[in-house]
Amino acid sequence: MKLEKNNRNRCFIVLYFDKDGLVDRYMTHMLRSIREDASYVLTVVNGFLTEKAGRELYACCDRVLYRPNTGFDVAGYREGIFDLGFHELSKYDELVLMNYTFFGPLDSFSEMFREMNVRDLDFWGITEHYSLTVDPYGVIPYGYLPEHLNSHFIALRRDFFMSFSYRDFIMNMKNPDSYVDSIAGYEAVFTKYFADLGYKWEAYVDSDEYEEYSPAPFAYHAAELIRDKKCPILKRRNFFSDYKINLQNNAGEGQIRAYEAVLAHTGYEPSYMWENILRLQDLAQIHQTMHINFYPDSEVCGHVFTPGHAVAFILGDEERFRAVCGRYLRSIPDEIKVIYLDGDESYSEKLRQASMMAIGAEYVLILNPFDLPEPKGNVMKSSKASLFYGDMEALFGSRAVIGNILDTLDEEAHIGLLVPPLPVYGAYFETLTDGYAGHFDELKSYAGRLGMTFPIIRGDDLPVYPYGGSFVARTAAFANAVSEITALTDAGESVPDDMVRLLLPYLMQKQLFMTGIACGSSYASTCATNLDFALRENNKVVFERFGPDFYWTELDKIRGKAP
Repeated sequence: MKLEKNNRNRCFIVLYFDKDGLVDRYMTHMLRSIREDASYVLTVVNGFLTEKAGRELYACCDRVLYRPNTGFDVAGYREGIFDLGFHELSKYDELVLMNYTFFGPLDSFSEMFREMNVRDLDFWGITEHYSLTVDPYGVIPYGYLPEHLNSHFIALRRDFFMSFSYRDFIMNMKNPDSYVDSIAGYEAVFTKYFADLGYKWEAYVDSDEYEEYSPAPFAYHAAELIRDKKCPILKRRNFFSDYKINLQNNAGEGQIRAYEAVLAHTGYEPSYMWENILRLQDLAQIHQTMHINFYPDSEVCGHVFTPGHAVAFILGDEERFRAVCGRYLRSIPDEIKVIYLDGDESYSEKLRQASMMAIGAEYVLILNPFDLPEPKGNVMKSSKASLFYGDMEALFGSRAVIGNILDTLDEEAHIGLLVPPLPVYGAYFETLTDGYAGHFDELKSYAGRLGMTFPIIRGDDLPVYPYGGSFVARTAAFANAVSEITALTDAGESVPDDMVRLLLPYLMQKQLFMTGIACGSSYASTCATNLDFALRENNKVVFERFGPDFYWTELDKIRGKAP
């Protein structure tokens, strides 16, 4: 069935879910955009919305239908279809079933609809997943994963969705009880089931040239699809994918390249993505997936320093700092005011003082050279000395490093805090363990009391925080974070200094700011050597015992999980 090129007699059923009952701007932008190509928009909400969110959503569509949060998107699509009824749906030339799991349109959906209107099809989607010879879920009825359209967006022509074949399928299928059920019982089988009945389908984005590289080009080659194939969407999962799967397939570059393609080749507002991802996802996983690491040049800098733009606080005695750290003091440009906080107060109290004294400056630099965390055991002072050296070199090693870090904050509006890399040498290798230094449960407890609703997961992703206490931050966000810690202490709670350092990135995330690692290029060379050496030495032992294999398969062998 073909349509006229500019036909917009189209009904959308949009499935939406948010665990907090909120509606972010990416969703209202998407709903307003599809109105350009729709006659009717029904939004089906799995779960609940706050009163304000409900008003925001309703303003963007014709009707909102609430239902229990069961059955995933499949059940929501079905309930939307049944609620409207096939008699009502027969008025439309096309029915679009789409959900909330992607950002878009990156420019506009209109070009896509005009192009697809004139193709003689029964149903179509934006992207497709290619076939696998195996069944990764163990329950797909075909015994393998067939080629299929991704169910986050599927358009059905009237002759198709009014057919007995489709109505029988959608009316008699069982709502899924799990994510695997939704894939194996709906998404993975829909395309093949109807193709075998003779119905014609296509994907708007032609990704065939990438099939030999990945069965899921929309995940691993999204940059090329956005840049070269006019793909109008980017999956939310691009920001928090399973990194071990990335390393099984590539160098982990696909996700950041996709984001860079959005910035370079579309007009999409990046804050739509970041505010949603930071509100709902695990910080460490975002950091790892999106490589939120910056290596400012230690020698060349184009930053123009202006008085009052930034202020530096040195947590320690001035005379001692000048004697021991004079080089770093000379690295701080004259335009940055330097204030010493040299009392006996705790680290958190000095941060409170700094937050009050920094008012008016855009950025705050915190140098904590002396009051550093103690590593485990009775060890020599070399590890602690290296922590001091590393933190200073990473953030304040030269005028160029400082200027380039400030430029990074100027350019990356979603970054609120930049910290040095975690120490992975000497006694700190043992002390940090999984990165949380034994404080994960305590962190979760404080996070709950501070009203944080995003997940904090102890997984394969290392946390990122100012372990040694030094960092560079946006002053306003830093002050808000410190005020929350102060509120706890004022209420009689004791918040240890190591917990304050660990909480800072999450208090930034609560304000929808990301934390990243910054490391001047000179010291970054040392860090790269250390990590490469440690990995290769570990590999020698592992390969000798288990033989070489894919990275994650190798770890499964060590864990005793490999077949």
